Formats: sequence, structure tokens, C-alpha cells
Amino acid sequence: MQFSEVIGQEDAKHRLMQLVEEQRVPHALMLTGPVGCGKMALALAFASYLLGERMEGKSLLQSTAQIANAEAMLRKWQHPDLHFSYPVIRPKGTPGERKITSDDFAKEWHELVMEGAYFTMDQWMTRMSAENQQAVIFEAESDLLNHKLNIKSSQGGYKVSIIWLPERMNLTASNKLLKLLEEPPLQTVFLLVSEEPERLLETIRSRVQRFAVQRLDDADIEQALVTKRGIGEEDAHRTSCQWQLAQSLGIARCW
Repeated sequence: MQFSEVIGQEDAKHRLMQLVEEQRVPHALMLTGPVGCGKMALALAFASYLLGERMEGKSLLQSTAQIANAEAMLRKWQHPDLHFSYPVIRPKGTPGERKITSDDFAKEWHELVMEGAYFTMDQWMTRMSAENQQAVIFEAESDLLNHKLNIKSSQGGYKVSIIWLPERMNLTASNKLLKLLEEPPLQTVFLLVSEEPERLLETIRSRVQRFAVQRLDDADIEQALVTKRGIGEEDAHRTSCQWQLAQSLGIARCW
């Protein structure tokens, strides 16, 4: 995913690229900001660049064949060195001893991300047919992530772990993630995308570099509606105002 696909947030894009250019990429970065500001989109674009996708003609990979291969895999979000963790439900009828991880909903997650980077928890719950259940990142997720990240990079570069809504980890999962952050596997970058960072353990917050993402400008929303959705300027302005109101109430929807 290119940074050019991220709506607005030019300053945030510049700061992320600067981290790479100055060789200051932290092992753990936590993107925070209001619902709908594009945190996940920024995380996906940054992960793509770290894994070799070209940005403005530049790539962190050297071989043309490697770059083409990485870009082909990233277009389908199937790069072996990119790992997603996200809140899931325990499906009804599942035995209590059955360990639940993100992989149990990999198909639904892949479909959602392929549709676009702007989505909400409500949409994810609907995709999982969650009804009245709570979505949690369970203990088994941290165990699985530890296993995946300790495998050598398949492409010889970075391994990237995107954790969406880490504040939904249960306590055991949080403590195990803390150990991973304290002793990160070689060449691994954690990208935590959080809407309620204050719910995370203080020890986790102290081990990640916080990256604040600001509310989207009205002009950027309107421009995206015109260029990406083909909406007329007047309708785009009206829709933008409605969308910002929904965002302020915490009920924003994706594009």
C-alpha cells in the first residue's frame, strides 16, 4: 500500500519516512489518534515500505526481482513477513479449552483489509458475526506471535507485526507481549494501532514510541470523496461535515 493511498496526513507520512531515512526506526511504534484519522492506513503503508514496496521510486530491497516479488505479495496482503493480530471472538459452541487466535478469522480479516484500510470495530464485529460477544486478543495470540516472529525473515529484511487495537488484549496476553517488546526478535518492527492507549499496561506504553496521528482535515476528506468516490464538490462538502460529526461521536464508518 502506497502512502499516496492514505487520505491526507502529509505530516505523519513525512515523519514515518524520516524515521527510515535517518535509520531511527524503533522496534515498537504505537500509532494513536481519533477514530477515522487513518492510523491503520498509515501502519499498512509504513509496513509495506519496510517490507520492500517502492515509495517515490525507492525501496529498502536491492534486487529488482525481490522488489517485484514483495510488491506482488503486498498487493494481496500475503507477505510472509507481515503478521496481523486483532481482537476476535470465541465462536459459539467452541470448547472452553480450545485456544483462539487471529488465525481463526484470517479469511474474514483478509477480506476486510482487501476492501480498504478504513474500517471500524463495528464493521469487523459484523464480519465475524459477533452479535453480542466481546472481541478480545487472547493469551494464545501472544504465544503464536512469539513463534512466528522468531522464525527467520523469509525475504532477508524486516519482519513486521501489526497489532490492531492492542488495548483489547487480556492480561495474560498483555504480559506476554511485554516480554516480546522487552526482547524483540531480530529485525522485527511492532506497529500497534490503538484508539484507547490508556487501557494498555503502563509497562507496555513505556516500551513503545508513541506516534500521534491528528484528526483528518475537512479539506482532505472532501478531496478524497471527490477523487476516490467521484462525488461532486457540494455533496462532498456536505458528506464531509456529516462524517466528521459521526467521527466525533465515535460512530464513523469507512469510506
